[in-house]
Amino acid sequence: MLFPTITFAVFLTLVLAAHTVLLKRPRAWKTTMLIASYVFYAWWDWRFLTLIWISTIVDYGTGIAIHASSDQRRRKAFLVLSLATNLGMLGIFKYADFFVTEFVNVMADLGMTVSARPLGIILPVGISFYTFQTMSYSLDIYRGILRPTRDLGDFALFVAFFPQLVAGPIVRARDFLAQLATNERASLDTGRSMHLILAGLFKKVVLADVLATRLVDGVFADPGGATGLETLLAVYGYALQIYGDFSGYSDIAIGIALLLGFRFPDNFNQPYRAASLQDFWRRWHISLSTWLRDYLYIGMGGNRRGRGRTYRNLLITMVLGGLWHGAGWTFLIWGLIHGLGLVVARLLRDRRGAPTPPGSLGHWLRVVGTFHLVCIGWVFFRSVDLDRALEVFGALGGSWTSAPSLDGGVAALLVLGFVMQFAPRGRVDGFWASLGRAPVLVQAAVVLVAILGIDLLGPDGVAPFIYFAF
Repeated sequence: MLFPTITFAVFLTLVLAAHTVLLKRPRAWKTTMLIASYVFYAWWDWRFLTLIWISTIVDYGTGIAIHASSDQRRRKAFLVLSLATNLGMLGIFKYADFFVTEFVNVMADLGMTVSARPLGIILPVGISFYTFQTMSYSLDIYRGILRPTRDLGDFALFVAFFPQLVAGPIVRARDFLAQLATNERASLDTGRSMHLILAGLFKKVVLADVLATRLVDGVFADPGGATGLETLLAVYGYALQIYGDFSGYSDIAIGIALLLGFRFPDNFNQPYRAASLQDFWRRWHISLSTWLRDYLYIGMGGNRRGRGRTYRNLLITMVLGGLWHGAGWTFLIWGLIHGLGLVVARLLRDRRGAPTPPGSLGHWLRVVGTFHLVCIGWVFFRSVDLDRALEVFGALGGSWTSAPSLDGGVAALLVLGFVMQFAPRGRVDGFWASLGRAPVLVQAAVVLVAILGIDLLGPDGVAPFIYFAF
């Protein structure tokens, strides 16, 4: 069930109606939201609900067991059970075919024939996101910063809450369960919700999908048929496409959650204005970068054991972050580029001290350099394999004398996409706050006109969100 569809609009209307009716009955409200979340996920494939239930039951039980035990070995054993269950599911469904294929290829290179074949396992949508959510719950209890909930229904709703279930943001249990416990969901920030949802729809349907269908997909499918300038614009276009696609989903998810009374933190903050890779990861997919920092980087020791281990921990964290996105050499190289970039930046900072001040020429040169380093990584991220990535880089050396075959709409979106990265934030908050206080019919009219405009500007059909594949 995709957000920008009539099916989802009907689903959300029914959910909001039930939300309004059941506000004063917390148990009925929670049960209804849980059922709605399971229906939302089952729309793709009801069989994979089993995996959500496994994560829910295992982590609910291990959380209680970890908290109740005073024996460190038993606590660690229950934590290992939680991590092994979630990482085991990820390993089987996300990486099994990759490792089988690579094993067969290595054996072939050694002159040996192996009859093993990929299993053709279907990747359950959202598995990377909800497993990370439930693992953070177990880890927080083990670290003593969270008490487990005794309400299985509350925990099940935390795992399956439909707005951010399949593509984030990755929500921490301590944030969600604390809000769930208040039962105060009557005061809605309707204006901000409308702003987030409509902005997210625009980013996805217009910015991302138009750039994909009219620029990016063609060049990445046949790099040899594009000029050097067209290839460069396609790389820039993909940087904007993936931003619009993923931040658009996050905006819609956060906006819907707000309509249901939950406040989630922003997941993106104008990432292409970052002046370093460290700054980029403070702005891009913030819920994942903070998860990797808190549970992987710091778990390995962070920067507490000398510079050498700090650099090692940075590199390992980003390589594993790359593999989290997908089972393939392109994702590993993407993570390696970011890991090495962070290590080099940290090394230079350790030797030279503070970076150039914001607003200076040096700062803007760093912004430009960071963006192009990120784009190099995006080429690997977008390409179907390493050969295709090398073809794209090779195409960048093609003819630069011919004018690119861009229509005016694509050119305008490229400009708009970069303007969005540097425009001051909050300029339109007053308008949306006023709209949130307007009569319902006025709000409905504005939403209807905006949706019709977005549909008119977007391409035919709705492409799946990019991060559904992760």
